[in-house]
Amino acid sequence: MPLVSLHTNAELSKDQEITIARQLSTLASHQLGKPEQWVMIRVAAGQSMIHAGSEALCAYLECKSIGLNEAQIPALSKAISSLLQQQLHIDPARVYIEFASAQAQHWGWNGGTF
Repeated sequence: MPLVSLHTNAELSKDQEITIARQLSTLASHQLGKPEQWVMIRVAAGQSMIHAGSEALCAYLECKSIGLNEAQIPALSKAISSLLQQQLHIDPARVYIEFASAQAQHWGWNGGTF
């Protein structure tokens, strides 16, 4: 049920997109304590983006999960920012992450809800 959507202006090949998606999936599973079978990652690279008036590399992420614990957010933010810096060379100061906790009855799956 965790969903991480990455939007970045970094130009990535399909292989690079899959690699970063796999890394984000493992990271989200570990940081949130949820089985990876429930994690979904979406990567949108090569987006037209400007942050702080600059076209330098940047990223915006949405991280949603049922029952996201606020105490988990600082470590998750740091881990995601570090991953993007290491793998995509995006300065953490150019990364925005929106965190949201969803109620199980508001998250659809398999024709129903959780």
